[in-house]
Amino acid sequence: MRIISHRGASGYAPENTLKAFELAVKTGSRDFEFDVHRTRDGRLVVHHDYDLSRTAGSPARIAELDYAELSRLNAAAHFAADPAFQRVPLLEEVLDLVGPAADWINFEVKNDGGVYPGIESELLAALNSRPGLFGKSLVSSFDHDTLRRFRALSPELRLGWLGHGLSELLLAPAVLKARAVRAENFHLALRIAFRPNIALLKKAGFSVCVYTVNSRKDALRMEEIGVDGIFSNYPDIMGREA
Repeated sequence: MRIISHRGASGYAPENTLKAFELAVKTGSRDFEFDVHRTRDGRLVVHHDYDLSRTAGSPARIAELDYAELSRLNAAAHFAADPAFQRVPLLEEVLDLVGPAADWINFEVKNDGGVYPGIESELLAALNSRPGLFGKSLVSSFDHDTLRRFRALSPELRLGWLGHGLSELLLAPAVLKARAVRAENFHLALRIAFRPNIALLKKAGFSVCVYTVNSRKDALRMEEIGVDGIFSNYPDIMGREA
C-alpha cells in the first residue's frame, strides 16, 4: 500500500510549502500529492485553496495575483506550531525537491469551472519537460471537464477520479463517469472507505486511494481491506503510535 505524502509532510510542517516537501523527502517518502493552480501572470504554483484566506489570512485569489504579489504572502501563517514565513512555491521548485525521490506523484489540478483556461496543456508541458516525470505522474481533479480535456490532449496520461460529496449511493454512477475518461485511479474519502465499496471499485478495474488517513489504526484498516494507497499528512504513519 502506498503511503502518499498529502501536501507534503503537512502534519509536521505547513501544507504545500517547500518545508513540508523537504521534510517528506527526509522521512523517506516515495509517493507525493499536491495541488496545482496558476497565477495571473501564468506561473504554475502549489497551494490547496483558490485563495489565501485559510493559509495566509488574506482573501486574495491566486488567479488574480502575479507571482511576485503571491510570494509576499505567508502560506504558513495558519500553522500554529511553525508560522515562520513560507511562500507559495512554484511547481518547478516542488518538482526539484520531490522529483528525484519520487516513484509516483499525484498532481491535483484545481480548476473548478475552468478558472484557469489552458492549464491542462501547460501542466502536460511541465510533465514532459523532465526526463522520466510523465511516467510516474497521475493527474486528478474534482472538475471533470478538466479531466476530459486532459484525456483529449493525452491518451497516455494516467488520470485519477475525484467526486465532490461522493456517497455510497453515487458510487456506481461515478464509476461510469470515471470509466468514460479512462481513469486509472479512483480516490475516495475515508468516510466511505468500507470493504464493499473498495471491492466494487477494484472489481471495476481501478486502483483505489483513500484520503485523508491520519491515524495508524485507520491506515492498518485500509491496508487490510485492500486499498492501494492512502493520502496522509504523516508520511511515517505506519510507525506512529496513534
